[in-house]
Amino acid sequence: MSINVLIVDDEEGIRKSLTAYLKMEGYSVDSAENGKDALEKLKSSKYNIVLLDINMPEMDGLETLQRAKAVDFSIQVIMMTAYSTFEKTMKSLEFGASDYILKPFDDLTEILRLVRLSEEKLERWRKNMSATIIKQRKESI
Repeated sequence: MSINVLIVDDEEGIRKSLTAYLKMEGYSVDSAENGKDALEKLKSSKYNIVLLDINMPEMDGLETLQRAKAVDFSIQVIMMTAYSTFEKTMKSLEFGASDYILKPFDDLTEILRLVRLSEEKLERWRKNMSATIIKQRKESI
């Protein structure tokens, strides 16, 4: 299964470096510079994992997260921030983020580790959904 990743950050350098690194690791990667653009992309294409900056102009990462989950609740979202407070971190997890990481990144392998963990969570979710559907079909017969 091909994993599609969307990187959402208002800093072009971060978008470019993460895009290059994840493409090198075999992921299909797209990017958006703000929450509004990200939501447009989420509505028109299927993404499995989103790397989402918390602090962005126009629409912050928390609002983008909530709206992204409304578009596709199965999407795995990893929050990125340089200025996170405990409250924002807890809110992001409450709103459905699968993980978070602090910027600047000392090592991009930490991003790769989180993307792979999110990929595993997504696969477990799919298996659980398949099992639930099979069970419901058997019960309805």
